[in-house]
Amino acid sequence: MVVRLLDAVASDFASMSASDLKQSIASAEGRTVAMEAICSYQSPVEGVSHGEIGAAMGADIVILDRYDSLKPVIQGAPDWVIEDTAPLARYRELLGRPVGVNLIVADAEQGASLGGRLATAPHIQRIIDQGVQIITLYVRPKMGGTLDMMLTAASTLHELSDNRVLLIGVPSFSKPAPRTEPQMRDYQYEVEALLQSGCDGIGLPMPGSKQGWEPAHAAQLIDAIHTQNGLAWLFLTGSVEGAPTSVMAQLALMSKQIGADACRLDEAGLSGMPPPENILAFSLALRGQRHTYRRMAASIRR
Repeated sequence: MVVRLLDAVASDFASMSASDLKQSIASAEGRTVAMEAICSYQSPVEGVSHGEIGAAMGADIVILDRYDSLKPVIQGAPDWVIEDTAPLARYRELLGRPVGVNLIVADAEQGASLGGRLATAPHIQRIIDQGVQIITLYVRPKMGGTLDMMLTAASTLHELSDNRVLLIGVPSFSKPAPRTEPQMRDYQYEVEALLQSGCDGIGLPMPGSKQGWEPAHAAQLIDAIHTQNGLAWLFLTGSVEGAPTSVMAQLALMSKQIGADACRLDEAGLSGMPPPENILAFSLALRGQRHTYRRMAASIRR
């Protein structure tokens, strides 16, 4: 039986398949907290990495931005992590948490500067071999990325991962908020297409972080995601992840009210991660002291 994420410890996370992790998050009933970090930046505290700080403050999941599978760098991580042929697997051991990365869909020529961050079949295979457990798949229209290319990448990743990687598809945040019926239908089509192409969940802007997004808009899309048996993720972005802790409490409760399965605090706080106190404040509001302190305190040797 799969352990719900609220009760899972390091050994549980280490043995979870993608479907196990999906079920574990779903069974936590909206009380999953993830954080994003720019792994090429130095963390705000010397001698430790962003992910270690986030884990210490109660994050269940760590997502690395700007991780290049061709030139792996995780600032602040021990040498034995980066020098290994599977650095992401070793980083998971260091944190005792699921670790994910962002991959980007773009035209091969226009996105050449992305290196190992570009969502091509060889890069996807390499990052799977390096031990990734979650991938968030983005599209960059300004680099020639299209929905069709994103669907192809999702299908490729789903096939190559063989139930090892939880895949979260992220519709382009550059589009206007779905405030009209045609805009909502466009988002719903994209959500359904991504889920049918192999995505396990969908990432949406958390209301309050992107212009024009209201709770009712997100709730309607969350219902569409759940109808397709997907996980609904809300991303706290737009630098609002660096707002006062009182704002974190409001956003956490709103996210649970509209049905989100998981919430991710993005990296635009200071030094390439959300402020540590905001991770803690968000977790406390979302699930209270008991679950927050258990996550903070549980040893990675459990």
